Amino acid sequence: MPPKIKIKEDAILDVALEITRTSGIEGLNAREIARILGCSIQPVFRTFQNMDNLKTALYQKVEDYFNTYMLDGMNHRIPFLGMGLAYIRFASEEKNLFKLLFMSEALHVDSPMDMIAGDDNQEVIALIAGMTGLNHDHSKKLYVDIWLLTHGIASLVATNQCHFSHEEIEMILMDAFKGYLNLFTRKEEEQS
Repeated sequence: MPPKIKIKEDAILDVALEITRTSGIEGLNAREIARILGCSIQPVFRTFQNMDNLKTALYQKVEDYFNTYMLDGMNHRIPFLGMGLAYIRFASEEKNLFKLLFMSEALHVDSPMDMIAGDDNQEVIALIAGMTGLNHDHSKKLYVDIWLLTHGIASLVATNQCHFSHEEIEMILMDAFKGYLNLFTRKEEEQS
């Protein structure tokens, strides 16, 4: 009897990522994964009991990949701006992966403040506070406001609704940041 060919979890996830990258999450199914791997669907379901489990693992893999963009953005001369630019670059270069993470039912938030509830976002809020001198609450508000603008631009880019140059995006984000910073600085001065 010939030896069983073992299809590894990483191979299945790599194929799932490529299918999602080219066809969107809607194009992902066990038959297509098996076809590309040259096997039956059994190894897929032996590794992941069902498609929901596979999609959960895929989502984590895509999120990890997205985080490499964000870490790269932190190397910008203005790290907060670099993160916004990286977010939009991810939407531009990885449209279907961006849609999976940020424009699908997988993302469920009740308010914009929910978007920044994680520990990693607390580091960004601290970065903003240190960079601007704003208090925690205003730094948090500035982050949410800039994120909403950044997400709007990224969504337009990911859905091919609008094309911006890198320079236009950087100018929009910088102008908005300066405007919000001025607004919140004035509010803090009025409160003192």
